[in-house]
Amino acid sequence: MKKTSMVLFFALFMLSATVSAAPQLLYHQNNDAKAISGSIAALTAAIRQGKSIRIYMNLGFVEHSMDAGFLSVIGDNVYAQISGIQAQRPDRENQTIELKPYSRHIGFYSTRSPYEIKWYSTD
Repeated sequence: MKKTSMVLFFALFMLSATVSAAPQLLYHQNNDAKAISGSIAALTAAIRQGKSIRIYMNLGFVEHSMDAGFLSVIGDNVYAQISGIQAQRPDRENQTIELKPYSRHIGFYSTRSPYEIKWYSTD
């Protein structure tokens, strides 16, 4: 009984250690760079604490989610450079995406960008 209890305890401990917390929405801006929820201060605090940040954008015809690679805070704004990816060609009519050969996309987004963006902490 004691051995079974210990095995069960360690199994539960290992399971709880591998379950990650849900991403926390820190800031949600509209396509006029105005706050919908959260705050730039909360986003900035998470960056200063070394937390990992993800960005979600809904462009109306396509949605993107990406790691906010290199982050900069200047004044009251946050800027994120996205690591280069193979560029995509969304086809609105067929609702498909193809890769653009020999083309890279490097993103640069901020709390001043003209997109609706949700900024999340994933830690």
